[in-house]
Amino acid sequence: MRLLKDNKGQIRVIEAFFASILLLSVLTLVSAPRNAKNTSDQNLISIGQNALLTLDNNGYLSKLIENESWTTLRECMQSSFPPTVWFNLTVFNEDSTVLNDILISSGSPINEKIVSLDYVCASQSQSYGIYLIRLQLSVVS
Repeated sequence: MRLLKDNKGQIRVIEAFFASILLLSVLTLVSAPRNAKNTSDQNLISIGQNALLTLDNNGYLSKLIENESWTTLRECMQSSFPPTVWFNLTVFNEDSTVLNDILISSGSPINEKIVSLDYVCASQSQSYGIYLIRLQLSVVS
């Protein structure tokens, strides 16, 4: 009978349960910013890949490279990204020689956190060529 009326043990169990919930929620919230940083990088990479894939549709990207239309390529890239995204694009041939003689960029990088991705583009013309495009992206902060 005495054990049934002693509620101290039940209160301690409930107190421990709430303490564990509090600790788990704090651990979840503390790790959230680290995941947001990786998500931001993945979003930039996804935006860059989509822009290059769209531009490479029907061989348009390789035609711009073969004709050395660097200004047109820069304008196409600028229209593909939101104004808050900085980009720098470099075109290499199969010998890793830089082909673009002018800067294909949206200006100077403002943020020091830059992600980079490589894209392989093949020419559809008779002078078959393979180009490596290195795209660097950053969010203007």
